[in-house]
Amino acid sequence: QTKMIPNKHYMDHQVELQWYMRPILLEWIVQVRERLSLAPETLFLCVNYIDRFLSRKTISVGKLQLVGATAIFIAAKYEESVPPKYEESSPPSVGDIVHMGDGGYTVDEILKAERFMLSMLEFELGWPGPMSFLRRISKADNYDLKTRTLAKYFLEVTIMDERVVGTKPSIIAAAAYFLANAMVINSGWTPAHVYCSGYTKSQLEPLATMIIECCKNSKDHHPVVFWKYASRRYNHASTYVQE
Repeated sequence: QTKMIPNKHYMDHQVELQWYMRPILLEWIVQVRERLSLAPETLFLCVNYIDRFLSRKTISVGKLQLVGATAIFIAAKYEESVPPKYEESSPPSVGDIVHMGDGGYTVDEILKAERFMLSMLEFELGWPGPMSFLRRISKADNYDLKTRTLAKYFLEVTIMDERVVGTKPSIIAAAAYFLANAMVINSGWTPAHVYCSGYTKSQLEPLATMIIECCKNSKDHHPVVFWKYASRRYNHASTYVQE
């Protein structure tokens, strides 16, 4: 996970981009992921590709959505690949991505950008995202569904915040679950949680506090994620936090 972490200061060498543009792009990515019914792992992998690419390449603001579209296309092909007999669950086509971008880019432009992004990432695509760590930590509470759903909400909150760029996915997942556990089960951070996560309570509290701060300003900090998790499908997780 350390090898594939982006440079947390990459915006310093971007001439036209600023940090406030990143969550705007990522909220669009969240909407694309929902509309195409992609796996949560695809979302986090996509964010990793975007941040790593921008850590290595300076781009114009006009190309930012192309970077996002290309990243979600590559991430989906990596995560969503299935045997041919399960075609109904196959990765989205490049045409689907073009459609989701309202025709802002052509098929040829995305395919060309795909080749370039893959080379910039040095074809290193198998990043262990926070979902894999979240599953392991959930074992400490017998995979309690409500706690896991709330933790997933907190994970998506973190991708919108520049302060989390460059942070190991294992501690992000642990902090999200630590906070969800405190709100739902309130069992305390037991030795089982420490063993499954690899982190103590004191190590997680600073990041958990930051997540709480983000949730206090949810409709400005992450409006799309907030309304997504306010739905019945996600057990009204975001509104539960507000209450």
